[in-house]
Amino acid sequence: MHSKYKYQNISNLHSILKFFYYSCIVFTALGLIVLISLFSIPDSAITFERGIRGWIYYTEKSLGIGHAFAAIEGDIPKAILQFIPIDHINIRAAIFLDSLTNHLFPLVIVIAGLKHILALTSDILNNKSPFQLRHIKSLRKLSYIILLYSTLGNTLLCILNSIFVTGFFSVTIEFTWIGVLIGVLGYIFSDITEYGLFLQDEYDMTL
Repeated sequence: MHSKYKYQNISNLHSILKFFYYSCIVFTALGLIVLISLFSIPDSAITFERGIRGWIYYTEKSLGIGHAFAAIEGDIPKAILQFIPIDHINIRAAIFLDSLTNHLFPLVIVIAGLKHILALTSDILNNKSPFQLRHIKSLRKLSYIILLYSTLGNTLLCILNSIFVTGFFSVTIEFTWIGVLIGVLGYIFSDITEYGLFLQDEYDMTL
């Protein structure tokens, strides 16, 4: 009875995760479409100004369904476009690159993480062990991606801005420490799990 209740919980969790997984895919696709349509929005519909901490931007686009609209908003850290006059900034390219790097790419990482967890819960529901080498390798790759994004995301954004937005080369190295911590913990957990799997195989061979 307890086992049945436990599997029901895992089944519910699997269904919830699947819902979020497909929702994230839909939001990512819609976000990309809205970003691409940014280049067809008139200049008067875009707000782009220097704030206290960085460049603030906001724009919205009608979805053609009643009063529904999609909004793009955010802020670009001052260090990335520091001392650049606004007339030297390709505003649409700046908004596109910032939204792509800081909003859509994290969603892609979330999708990858949810896909990994769904594979785990699916194996549990099919009476398979979640402690498999393929899951460990998948977790390790995800940890590498999170670490790279957390350490090099802003640097990549600076380089892309230098090429497509300003024409002035600048590089800012800034870590997202929460992402670094999550990536390191994920890597450590994958190592511990791999070692536990190795010990289990050694034990099974001695029986």
